[in-house]
Amino acid sequence: MKDMKLENIVGALSLAISDSIHQGTQDQAPEVGPAAAAIALLGHEPGMSIERLRRALGLSHPGAVRLVDRLVTQGVVERRQADADRRAVALHLTTAGNANCAAVLAVRQERIARVLEVLDPDERELLGRITEKLLNGLVNDLDQGYSVCRLCDPASCTNCPVADALNENPCTSHL
Repeated sequence: MKDMKLENIVGALSLAISDSIHQGTQDQAPEVGPAAAAIALLGHEPGMSIERLRRALGLSHPGAVRLVDRLVTQGVVERRQADADRRAVALHLTTAGNANCAAVLAVRQERIARVLEVLDPDERELLGRITEKLLNGLVNDLDQGYSVCRLCDPASCTNCPVADALNENPCTSHL
């Protein structure tokens, strides 16, 4: 019975934080939906392919193409020829897109900091260790890694637990 309460309150906390981040980041993106996460991912990895973006966001291929089309039209993303394969498309943020990305990450950080401010330093340290352990056990493949890290701030992600789980780092390296 005790585990059911823990599972319930962890679920409620997860939704409360997620809803707050979602609402705040949507205000910083040029449109509602997955745009904020797409912009943050392209900030992580300039030159990302539409296929990688599609898998990270859980979109169909046509849905990802439509999203990219809208972001290009809005002036936040540009398509370029990929370096490795001239037939492939590499996605990059524009100057406006980089500004959107910074705003999205700042709102995310502020919303999470607001939740954590009720904890004292020892509690924050313990929560950090527990959270890293949970993330390490949660991610099984690279697509999940990109999905989990889709709104991460790569500058803050040293010793990333997702990277530890994958032996790669979707937060700080170009995959």
